[in-house]
Amino acid sequence: MPIRASANEDTLANPRLILERASALAHLLWWCLRLRPDIVQACDPDSWVVAWLAARLYGGRAVFDVHEMFPAHLAGRLPARWRGAGEAALLRLFGWLLRRGDAVFHVSEARKRYYGISGDRHVAVPSYPSLALAERARGVDDRTLDVVHLGKVVEPASRRALVQALRHCRSAGTPLSTLVIGQTRDDFSSGLDSATALDELIRFVPPLPHDQALELAATARLGLALYDRDTAARNVVASRKLFEYMALGLGIVGSRVPGVSEIIEGYGVGAVAPLEARALADAMLDLAQDTTRLGHCAAAGQAAFRRELNWEAQSTRLMAIYASLVRERRAS
Repeated sequence: MPIRASANEDTLANPRLILERASALAHLLWWCLRLRPDIVQACDPDSWVVAWLAARLYGGRAVFDVHEMFPAHLAGRLPARWRGAGEAALLRLFGWLLRRGDAVFHVSEARKRYYGISGDRHVAVPSYPSLALAERARGVDDRTLDVVHLGKVVEPASRRALVQALRHCRSAGTPLSTLVIGQTRDDFSSGLDSATALDELIRFVPPLPHDQALELAATARLGLALYDRDTAARNVVASRKLFEYMALGLGIVGSRVPGVSEIIEGYGVGAVAPLEARALADAMLDLAQDTTRLGHCAAAGQAAFRRELNWEAQSTRLMAIYASLVRERRAS
């Protein structure tokens, strides 16, 4: 059933949305009890409860997808003086609930660590690209673009830092040709103090099919992953973007936030910097101008992607968990 808002957005602010959500959850429970599936999988806190209840009523297994730091998100709506204690209390509550799941899939290692729950069935399962993506990688001599940001630069702080960093590069006599894929100029400039001369710094490509976006990204030497710390703490950090850069052989420059730093530094595929204009400009210029280091980053990223950071490699682990849950149910 289509619902116009998820449980972690603005459902509770609108009686009509509350009714829609309650109706959908009632249907979920009814069809689970009627069809009795081996596994019920749910991705929002209220649907976790329903999935767990249904599975326990007829002996199935409940799997939870965790795509956000829900306690931090919810506590952010409290008065400032209560946020710390509120988040701690919510974290205990969510920890108790997540332990009720037969398996829990977290969107990243950073999200898994946030909830502080261990075990073979609490696993990080980012959105891994297919191994075939590596075939799109181009040779260094075939790349005509300096920098690409695959997907929207969402936060005003990230957009502001990028513009100022590119201006610094230009004033230093080393302009970097830059492409933002999946965002219009008007959307990017929203919230910026001044969008003058923006077209001299960045070229924009509106949203387009992902295959075409990847073809464009493959023409770059550097890939950007920019997030401010507050947003990274609340929302999903798009690790898939990093894996796609690695598959295409791009060096990566990212802001120093959880989920980005670990991948870039852990695999040695680029540089991380504070979300500040001078630091970001220096990181981009240092990597773009050091062709030996850029080659090492590209080789390390492609090797890690082919070895482990692709769907074909990771799906084996994921499907083994599903298979074990099904065996347990049928044996019980």
